[in-house]
Amino acid sequence: MDEAQKSKGIVRQFLGAVELGDIDTIEALQSVDCRWWVLGGGDLTRAQYTDAVKQMLLAADPRKVEIISMIAEGGTVAAEVRSSMHFGDNVYANEYHDLFVVKDGQIVEGREYFDTAKVTAFFGEQA
Repeated sequence: MDEAQKSKGIVRQFLGAVELGDIDTIEALQSVDCRWWVLGGGDLTRAQYTDAVKQMLLAADPRKVEIISMIAEGGTVAAEVRSSMHFGDNVYANEYHDLFVVKDGQIVEGREYFDTAKVTAFFGEQA
């Protein structure tokens, strides 16, 4: 299996862990010095990103993460993703374009783009 296919597998595992709310796997698939950039949030450390994801995932049930498409070149993977998360009777749904950089079986960098109007409409101004 070539590097691009291995990298796509890591991203599939990561997004699957998001759907399952599996924080241990989410943490294990990120390198200790992983860096994130999130639209509207800027640069985040691994801990900051994981804490934000953890808070949302622990509050949402059920969760659905659907990979629409994925392309990879070497360790760089671009993924188009659609998700929905249920918070009681309220459903947060958004579309994402994520760029992952994978090295030695772990995510070392991530960039996340999404519809910020949907975030603000659901979570309010603090999002």
